[in-house]
Amino acid sequence: MPVQNLQPGNVMNVAANQIQGTAHVYRTGQGYNGAGNVGWQPNGAALQVQAINVGQTVNFAVNGQAGMIANGAPSMVQVLWDNGAALEHARVLENQASRVLRRGAATALGAGDDNSEAAQAMATLTAQWYNAIITGCHLDPATFQLVQGNSPLGSTSEALWNIFDAVPPLSISNLYNPSQGNVFSTDYGAVIANLNPQNAGSFQTAMGDYYGQWVSYLNTNPAIPQGGILALFQNWSALHMPPDQAQAAYTAYQQVSQGVVPVAMQMWLAAGGGTGGTKAYNATIDQLQSALAAAPGASVTLNSASASSDISHTWAKAEVGGWFDIFGGAAQSEYEQLTMSLIDAGLTIEASFTRLVTFTAGPLARPSTDPILSQYQPWYSSAALNLAYQNNNNVVWKHTPPTWDNTFGANGNMLRTASALVVVDGIQIKTTSNASFDAASQTSFKAAAEAGIVPFFEASGSGGWTHDVSFDSSGKVTVNSSSSTGNPNILGVIVTPIGGVMLT
Repeated sequence: MPVQNLQPGNVMNVAANQIQGTAHVYRTGQGYNGAGNVGWQPNGAALQVQAINVGQTVNFAVNGQAGMIANGAPSMVQVLWDNGAALEHARVLENQASRVLRRGAATALGAGDDNSEAAQAMATLTAQWYNAIITGCHLDPATFQLVQGNSPLGSTSEALWNIFDAVPPLSISNLYNPSQGNVFSTDYGAVIANLNPQNAGSFQTAMGDYYGQWVSYLNTNPAIPQGGILALFQNWSALHMPPDQAQAAYTAYQQVSQGVVPVAMQMWLAAGGGTGGTKAYNATIDQLQSALAAAPGASVTLNSASASSDISHTWAKAEVGGWFDIFGGAAQSEYEQLTMSLIDAGLTIEASFTRLVTFTAGPLARPSTDPILSQYQPWYSSAALNLAYQNNNNVVWKHTPPTWDNTFGANGNMLRTASALVVVDGIQIKTTSNASFDAASQTSFKAAAEAGIVPFFEASGSGGWTHDVSFDSSGKVTVNSSSSTGNPNILGVIVTPIGGVMLT
């Protein structure tokens, strides 16, 4: 099924018969959450515009026409097509987004948007499971965030880097979805593009009215020639400026081009800028697999009748986010009833992991001799980000968004990073409850559990998972879930405040 990502302001050119039916446009949370719209314009016809919110899908009847789809929203959108399969995938994404945006637990543990009894009970159970993981796996509540659901490790370094690149939300738990995440590299690119080079006054004076044109040109992510950004400027100015003024500006630019901001911008553009190129991190999937193979195991036990749900000692305090159901399948009222029966009667979870490793990586800041990493361009400058962080003023920052407050303020989008992943392999989980289910409920329970059950939620037969559901003579249930060795899952991430990544 084809999927194309469109960053804010970008356009997708649609060829004739490329999309034979409907184009489904899903708005992710990658970017800013303000109002926005998307548009479809067939060649020679009027522009069709629809408003779109984060987590929403809108549809355009393309029907084989040529034209263009434009993203006028301040966050990334995904364009999906291929008959009904794309619509079903878009609906799954939309349903997942609505679940992720719910913050249920919060009245017993804070305050939330979804105050249903099941959501609050699941938030309590999530907090209990978090505390059990911290204890059993010897993790630090000052840094650990639980990744909810099934998050397979994948087999490529680029998939691994996408997870490191997702900015963790303020919550002890998070249902990771790469299409909805706040992305560190995207935020970083927006910041360095909005910084004034040190001692740039003379250059701007020499440029005069051409300075805005040069900045706009840089925002198109041009390819950097052999001579670097100075050569890029020389080529551009020769085409767009009077010769004498171009030479004076070139001389002035020479004086600032080796400063922190121009060097960071040159690295960013060489790595593809904001519209292309993989933003690599300084560790690979092979390195992680090697570390995992040598790692020890761990075990976790939870009894919901006695376990603490107090998370005030954690880095996120009382914030619980993510998924608020026992079952990972479709949200049905009967599933909610099963969830409440399990929790009300008390739930015991015994889990063991054959291997558990905490694996660290950071943005690629310098060339590497690693056979994989050597194929990727360094894109990150801690000096440039630190300059931005330490200077909340319009000497360092330009007068356009993103501002310092957008980035590092109380609700900024770059307050924390995922500095390490906690990965487990060889998973065995036994879940029991004192709840008794009649024959009809047992049938529903088995179907629900086969589609995925807490805490990893993966369906039986997928990713090495199996779920064996049994009932005793009184209808009490036991679920034995397992994922065989060789199918590693991400248990959580280590969250580091933004100051930590500036040391990379």
